[in-house]
Amino acid sequence: MSKAPFILLVNPWIRDFAAFDLWAKPMGLLMLGSLLRQGGCGVAFVDCLSRHDPATENAPDVLPGRDRPHGTGKYYRMRVPKPEVFSGFPRTYYRYGIHPDSLRSQLTALPVPDLIWVTSAMTYWYEGVKETVAILREVFPAVPVWLGGTYAALCPAHARKTIGADEIVTCPQGDLPDRVRAATGFTLSNRVAWRHFRTSPPPALDLLSHPAYAPLLTSRGCPFRCPYCASGVLYPAWERRGASAIHGEIVAWHRRYGVLDFAFYDDALLLHAQSSLKPALEKLAGEDRGLRFHTPNALHIRALTPDWCRLLHAAGFKTIRLGLETLTEDEHRRWGGKVLTGMFETAMKNLFDAGFTPEQIGVYLLCGVPGQSRHEVARAIRAVARAGARPRLAEYSPVPRTPMWEDARRIAAFDIECEPLFHNNSFFACRRPDFTYEDMTELKLMAGDHDREGRGGGLRPSRVEANG
Repeated sequence: MSKAPFILLVNPWIRDFAAFDLWAKPMGLLMLGSLLRQGGCGVAFVDCLSRHDPATENAPDVLPGRDRPHGTGKYYRMRVPKPEVFSGFPRTYYRYGIHPDSLRSQLTALPVPDLIWVTSAMTYWYEGVKETVAILREVFPAVPVWLGGTYAALCPAHARKTIGADEIVTCPQGDLPDRVRAATGFTLSNRVAWRHFRTSPPPALDLLSHPAYAPLLTSRGCPFRCPYCASGVLYPAWERRGASAIHGEIVAWHRRYGVLDFAFYDDALLLHAQSSLKPALEKLAGEDRGLRFHTPNALHIRALTPDWCRLLHAAGFKTIRLGLETLTEDEHRRWGGKVLTGMFETAMKNLFDAGFTPEQIGVYLLCGVPGQSRHEVARAIRAVARAGARPRLAEYSPVPRTPMWEDARRIAAFDIECEPLFHNNSFFACRRPDFTYEDMTELKLMAGDHDREGRGGGLRPSRVEANG
């Protein structure tokens, strides 16, 4: 057996019109780091999206970040030229994350790794990945670079052509020990742990320099197959952790780092969780540790029974997000049938009865989906506001390999197949004469106005609402 390899994990920059740290950590990369270390490898981590970097803080050409409640906040950002495809689009483009000089300094302070592993998130963030890989090549020209993550999985051909990595890693997790052995000659000692999510160790949160909050994943995958979502593509199997593992992980991060805020990354947190998440939360509620839980990925409305809502409140859930998507029955059936008539009103009643306040409840509504009416979105915004919650628009982004991809490709006036930048929801490539970019902008303002009204602000006249 060869000596244990030293593997560098890198979370790359984002290039976009807007980006915000809404409990966003590279969960896949942190889980990979934990598995590699358990298997005997040396691991280092460089986070280009760190929000607390002294070298970047003092750079004159960087716009500062800002901490927000419960661990969220604004990234550092530097203005960069817009890609040519966005030349006529009236928005400013930024690189989000640490200064390039800080990245170079962090890399040169490390031993030369045997392998570099870079992750990727949104398909339209690939420019940040490409720039990160270029600097890795500059500092470590002889070290192989692997790229994994969401963009690599959904756009592998584009990634091979564009990024400059040696390998685009898209194989199942259980195959990765063989890939590591082929690349380094080292046999990982924990091959069984790689095969299933439930046997994996907790993510390596200690690799983060300032863990103001902890990301949690109690299950991977989703039992639904919504046509706009890639969860079923990325994670075909739906797996859950056990109650003791969930409770133990939360308590460990709290004791070790004093973490109080925890964000669940699950796609289906409450579904069929009676023997996993529920006992863990019941135990935490009894321990009264003062923890705060957040659900940025949204809860399934059908799961919000009176018992569940009371438990969530007792356990310390502070940020509740619901995946309503639409109030139109036909669209619910077309988009997966997750919500049926009356479920939303019942869920809201159960949440209020349990003690949640309107300020804690946000409701995601899809906006700009192929075939969707702008008037339906306006009606849904009004209905959510009347129910006492905060409307949150989820602007449609076309996602390759999803069932809705062909509809998006057919109606988009831009080449979304060859250029992932057009997947950017801020750009809204699937605009059409009956749902224009201006309509999208008006709907976003309308949702924001109803949010402000709920917090004591006022409403402005809305063109879409008036015509709805």
